[in-house]
Amino acid sequence: MSDLNEKIEERWRSRRKKGYNWPRLIAMLLILVALWYSLGVLKHMGSDESMIMSGQSDTLAVENAPGEQEP
Repeated sequence: MSDLNEKIEERWRSRRKKGYNWPRLIAMLLILVALWYSLGVLKHMGSDESMIMSGQSDTLAVENAPGEQEP
């Protein structure tokens, strides 16, 4: 009976040791911070109206053929 208890206790300890994976936790936190920062940058770029207006002015311009006159 004592051997069985020791085996169960050893399995419990080995599973708990696997749970304390500090390098993996730190890497996941760094990735979370990087994603959070990149979302902030994208949100800032999306709210910048000067970039939007410069792109629209080029697409709305209509060029006349050399022989045509404007009405």
